[in-house]
Amino acid sequence: MKKVIVIPAAGKGSRLQSDLPKIFTAVYQSKSIFDLIIEQGTSHVDEMILLLSPTGKEYFDLYVAPTAPKNVHVWVQKSATGMFDAMDQIFNTLFDQYDHFQLIVQWGDQPFCDSDLHQTLFSDLDKYQVSVPLVWVSSPYVQFNLGKSLSVYESREGEKCDSYGFKDMGIFAFSRDSIESSWPLYKANAPYGKVTGERNFVKFFETIQQKTEIFWRLDQPYYKSIGINTPEELEEAYLFLSQKDQIHQGSRDKL
Repeated sequence: MKKVIVIPAAGKGSRLQSDLPKIFTAVYQSKSIFDLIIEQGTSHVDEMILLLSPTGKEYFDLYVAPTAPKNVHVWVQKSATGMFDAMDQIFNTLFDQYDHFQLIVQWGDQPFCDSDLHQTLFSDLDKYQVSVPLVWVSSPYVQFNLGKSLSVYESREGEKCDSYGFKDMGIFAFSRDSIESSWPLYKANAPYGKVTGERNFVKFFETIQQKTEIFWRLDQPYYKSIGINTPEELEEAYLFLSQKDQIHQGSRDKL
């Protein structure tokens, strides 16, 4: 059974006021989002795949590939046309390459989903077809409304989210069977967003729940869900890492 992590990261860092592909944006002490992800190691997976834009692939080949782990590979998304199209490319390519796999999808702006979480999700897939970690937050921009039937609301599409609710952590775990049984149905019926006009990915879970049980993992700390899309989120990540370093330094000084 192949254990695979795919990181869709074809987006630009325009909201971060950067000309670099977003995943290579510096966060702390010159470390990029990609550096923070790779610091967790890759020995717990057979393959880590970055889905990059053509420009991102050029940057990777020039500046990153020489020191990247050997099991990190790059696929190219020729046009950054949204996460739905990115995931369709990912799923189809994986089906062509592997008969059996367990898959973790981690958005390319999530540097704090660590190896412990990866291994926890792979363990979940030994029992469940799908595992999704959620955190409870104020003003979620994507809300998973858990009930007899799942509803996923997206504020960017003009859908009203509650003052408090569960949001995803930008990381999801799937068995091959769960994707194979659900993606064709969702692909045929995925709604277009009322604001963006795009077919979005997160509503896929409404379709999956019709086919199989989703394990909702609710035990993860908030900091692992910190994504970096805006200058404010970049500052939050910087402050978190700097405070974490100060705590570690203080502990070392007492030894």
